Amino acid sequence: MGIGFNADLPVTELVRKAQFAEGLGYDSFWMHEHSFGRDAISFLSSISSNTSRIKLGAACLSPYTRHPVVLAMSMLTLQESSSGRAILGLGSGFPARLDLLGINHERPIGTIRETIEICRTLWSGDALSYSGRNFSLKGVKSIAGKAHSKIPVYIAGWKKQMLALAGRYADGYVAKGGESIHSIRQITSSIEASASKWGRRLSDIDISAYLLTYVGGSKEEALGTARRDPFVNYMLSVQDDYLYEGTGIDPAKKKPIAENYFKGDITASSSFITDEMLEAFTLVGTGEQVCDRVQEFKKSGLNLPILQPISMKAQDIDTVLRAGAMLIGEDEKGEYAATQRAPK
Repeated sequence: MGIGFNADLPVTELVRKAQFAEGLGYDSFWMHEHSFGRDAISFLSSISSNTSRIKLGAACLSPYTRHPVVLAMSMLTLQESSSGRAILGLGSGFPARLDLLGINHERPIGTIRETIEICRTLWSGDALSYSGRNFSLKGVKSIAGKAHSKIPVYIAGWKKQMLALAGRYADGYVAKGGESIHSIRQITSSIEASASKWGRRLSDIDISAYLLTYVGGSKEEALGTARRDPFVNYMLSVQDDYLYEGTGIDPAKKKPIAENYFKGDITASSSFITDEMLEAFTLVGTGEQVCDRVQEFKKSGLNLPILQPISMKAQDIDTVLRAGAMLIGEDEKGEYAATQRAPK
């Protein structure tokens, strides 16, 4: 079980959440990076200094905004400071945001593949001369030496070519927040087909996903809170048609959500969000109901659920963390282990 965040909160607050998650037994702590927000590696460096066991995932970082050599050296440094807990998640980034930065983002599949090859060679300590379609290096070698342990590479990206790339090259795959059980099943199937083609097994690849989560005192309360959340409104506005179709929801139903959201009228946009949409693309309900939904996702092929709290209120985040810990601490009889109190 992992816990994941956008870079919405100050560093000191997320350090405390990481410490709490580690105490509850979470496997990994993930930071998603926005082009114009706090950067993920700085977050994870601070968390590294204040934790001792929990793995630290950056998902995802883009070689369009960080040259592969810079990425390789940043992750090698994080690997050193965390005593081997770093995970690199790679994605191309949102095209519209790259356009705002004036960054050419052609050939994303080749760019990600070349980045993996460059990073892994530099982490091995070998000198690298490289001539690709996207990057060219001449005799580059890590001055810091080789990584003292393997740095896993996860791929993020929902296009078929990205899934094929994950099956061939990656240690894992990270699905974006808002996927459904149906789409996770399709993702897993595509990655497995690619892995098999290249002599790999699905068990060689961690299938992970951000799961947008809110835990309430009742299902009705949780649905109502998620419905009014600005990020949920945004996510359902931009959700691809095929994701709606896969769950049997008419994609046309997102039109009034998007129209009102982008006018800045959250009250109006949220009025068009149905329970069916929330049930398909988020985890909302009581702690037990959220745990049941996580188990359903795991049956679809997900082996590393990453809970992503919808609400950024400190108490709501802790409630999500405790709900996940009920699964982590489940004993042999299926009873839930008690969880510790959150730090103040």
